[in-house]
Amino acid sequence: MMKRLLVSLAAASLCAVVAPSGSAQNSYPSKPVKILAGFPAGTSTDIVARIYANKLNQHFGQPFMVENRTGFAGNLAADAAAKEEPDGYTLLLGTIANAISASVYKKKLRHNFLNDFTGIARVASAPNVLVVDPALGVSSVQGLIDYAKARPGKLFFGSAGVGTAPHLSGELFKQMTGIEYVHVPYKGNVQGLGDLSEGRLSMIFAPAPTLGAFVKTGRVKALAVTTAKRASFLPDVPTMVESGLPGFDTAIWYGFLAPKGTPQAIISSLAKVILEATDREDVQKQLANSLAVPVPLGPTEFNRFIREDVEKWAKVVGSAKITVD
Repeated sequence: MMKRLLVSLAAASLCAVVAPSGSAQNSYPSKPVKILAGFPAGTSTDIVARIYANKLNQHFGQPFMVENRTGFAGNLAADAAAKEEPDGYTLLLGTIANAISASVYKKKLRHNFLNDFTGIARVASAPNVLVVDPALGVSSVQGLIDYAKARPGKLFFGSAGVGTAPHLSGELFKQMTGIEYVHVPYKGNVQGLGDLSEGRLSMIFAPAPTLGAFVKTGRVKALAVTTAKRASFLPDVPTMVESGLPGFDTAIWYGFLAPKGTPQAIISSLAKVILEATDREDVQKQLANSLAVPVPLGPTEFNRFIREDVEKWAKVVGSAKITVD
């Protein structure tokens, strides 16, 4: 009788220990959740993070708070997120910058983008746009290629800095076409666009949100967008693929990630809500206001995409011998 009583008490104690854990997971989230964004307030990364934070808040009834951890090409946020407990209460709004940095900054990073994170959902992308000095007199990508090949090393290519997505877009363009140019790195996109509009540069790959009046006023000429499909705000501008460069896709993507080891039930729950939000007309309008388009991917497809993107940029970085370590 005593033995049976002790066994019963032990079983009851075990249930008491196990139940809260299962209950806690089933009731996720039971406290506020942080979304770390690697770029300042008002940037497209910050805007995308806040669009979805609002929808997650509405669905779960808990605050999803965006924290801007800026600096180091977006990697301060990734460094911080990688150190957090994998419990679903810290998320990262990752971008193409993280995939590129895995090769460019690999000796300086305090995280491994492939090994330390798991993808939840990719949500949107925005194009880089190949723009040129109108004075060049070219009206197509092929025209630019022909112009450059007739003047090897005479063109000046501006970028937002060594190792940035616009810089790597230019390096990929160089590798795929065989052209040569002089690279002029800036500390941001606006400075380069200013010099391009004044005739001091020949070409730039610029993120669409920074172009604004530069294209509308004719101060620069747009030749192609780097997304797989044409951009609604530049409907007459072809893609790089349409311009004769198959596989050229250097869109700035945005997606949610969590520290590796986050329970699959939490990943699945977040992915479901995020992907459902991406289908909403109001969310798509908000994305469009930031010149982004929905390109949703679930966890499995997003993780595959991340691996492929990291591998793609590793090859470009290696061929161009780019390093800032």
